Amino acid sequence: MTQAPNTRALDEYMEEMVRALHAAVSRAMPHVNDEPELVDQALQDCAEILEVVLDGNVSEWLGSPKA
Repeated sequence: MTQAPNTRALDEYMEEMVRALHAAVSRAMPHVNDEPELVDQALQDCAEILEVVLDGNVSEWLGSPKA
């Protein structure tokens, strides 16, 4: 079976997104009880990251010209 084009680049991009989500959550968790503003910001960051992923604009992620 041949690999689909841009699979590696897509995997790398998705890995970056997962790492960004992990970082936002890790930054907020120790402050759940004492800094609600920080937690709210982390949740907003996560929502924005997930919105980009769910939009699914792969051409934009990979820097490809738009069709």
